[in-house]
Amino acid sequence: MKKTLTIFAVIASVFAVILSVLPVSNLAIFPGIAALLLAGGAFYLGKKTGEVKKLVQFSFLLTIMALAVTTYKAAFTVTEVENTEALEAKEEEFEEAAIEELEGLELEIDEAELGDLEIDDAAIETIEIDEPQIESLEINEAELENLEIKANEIIESEIEASDLENLEIN
Repeated sequence: MKKTLTIFAVIASVFAVILSVLPVSNLAIFPGIAALLLAGGAFYLGKKTGEVKKLVQFSFLLTIMALAVTTYKAAFTVTEVENTEALEAKEEEFEEAAIEELEGLELEIDEAELGDLEIDDAAIETIEIDEPQIESLEINEAELENLEIKANEIIESEIEASDLENLEIN
């Protein structure tokens, strides 16, 4: 058990030293605390048997150095963000360029992609059409031949008598 704790303490202290010199030095606290706890357990077990190894003391030394460097960097390193206006202007410029690029694209859409498209019928029913627009509407006979009306749609639709009076059949 003492050997296992000693090995894990040395590994944790080495990780603490490595993380303390990196820009993310605040993360060195976690392996540093783990190394102190593991080395303390190994020291306690070694003291109980009467032999304290130099490796446990070395682990303590590495951990204390790593925590000292981490504390120094946390206390004396100031993170400053300068000139955010320039960054915002660049971001706005990139956004405008992306919009212009998207507008310039000619997209081709397959009919297979439109198969899952659902249209809200409520929005279609609220569309108002002026009579001059209806008079200028042209329908080819070929389009009428391809038009299929389901029986359910005919039953559900309501036809008023005033609509039938204006109906002309050629």
